[in-house]
Amino acid sequence: MSEQVKAGHEIAASEEYYRTLWNHAVDAKLLVDDQGVIRDVNSRTELKLGRRRLDVVGTQAVHIFWDHDRARFRKLMTQVFASEKERSASGMQVPTMSGALLTMDLDIVPVERSDGVTAVLLQLSDMTEKRHLEQQLIRSERLASLSQFASMFAHDIRNPLAGIKKTLELLGARPELQGQPIAQWFSDLQLTTDLLLGMINDMLDVYQESYSGLPMVASTFPVRPLFQEAVDLFKSEAEARGVMVRLEVLPQEITMTGDRRRLQRVGINLLHNALKYSPPKGVVTITVKAEREGAMPAGIGRCGDAILLVRVEDEGPGIHAADLPSLFEMFFRKKDGHDLRIGRGLGLHFCRLVVEAHHGRIWAANRSSGGAQLSMALPLNATP
Repeated sequence: MSEQVKAGHEIAASEEYYRTLWNHAVDAKLLVDDQGVIRDVNSRTELKLGRRRLDVVGTQAVHIFWDHDRARFRKLMTQVFASEKERSASGMQVPTMSGALLTMDLDIVPVERSDGVTAVLLQLSDMTEKRHLEQQLIRSERLASLSQFASMFAHDIRNPLAGIKKTLELLGARPELQGQPIAQWFSDLQLTTDLLLGMINDMLDVYQESYSGLPMVASTFPVRPLFQEAVDLFKSEAEARGVMVRLEVLPQEITMTGDRRRLQRVGINLLHNALKYSPPKGVVTITVKAEREGAMPAGIGRCGDAILLVRVEDEGPGIHAADLPSLFEMFFRKKDGHDLRIGRGLGLHFCRLVVEAHHGRIWAANRSSGGAQLSMALPLNATP
């Protein structure tokens, strides 16, 4: 074999070796000329972008970045070619063919030749997972802080509320205060105080049980009074706003087993949410029915179990389609910061915790005639 042929084989082997290293690099790499045109990419780039090499080569490198990062990329490219020194940038957004948006750290390395820098190497390191983990850590720290706040809040406010509750009980028992409407006013105040104390305990449950579930106290009770009490609680507010609240329970004598106090909180939260978004003269309808398991969403109860189906419907603006999957997540809030009706993202999350602790399911939808529909289904024998 001649020396020339041998040298050619060695060059070919060397090129194959470096091509293998190029294609098996951990990061996406792109070779870009001084006109910003992509001249070559490695296999990792094809994998990350979801695009073939042939579709990428020959296009402008700036177009692989999201719109708002393109100006920053152009500036970095200009600096590299002018200074012939490496430049870096973090948090560059790169869309993929699948619709995902990757967070990349970018390094732009000049490729030196005898006639100067006529190309650069772009190295993109995918930081999406790292950023996601950082966000999870921030969220965990936030939840830990809220847990501490909840403990302090409960400690500071529970005793005064207990004192108010006891005073109301003593006043309500006095003979001269037994007439109407004063007796009813005392009863309403006692119910509201009990609810406030329950909310404080629930806050501690949510933040101090490591989100693993709420401790439940089961009993058997009639269903209609549970929802009627919620309707009575908001009677004055509904009348003041001209909103009619309809309660339909079929059959009337439904009984179930579960944590009555917690389920009452669910009913109160759902009704309060419907009232917030109801227009003046609107109607909120609460429908409570006993159904067989076969008619309900899969996975609720055991085969043949009776199911309690509850629907709370309003005639408000409805729920944006993009918000439906996240509505029951902790701290979820609609993006409209000018809407004073938007809460802190705890009420509906609490509803989901309670319903799931009863082996049920809760979901949201929009009515075809307008307005929102929040539904829950759970076994009538929902022993937590």
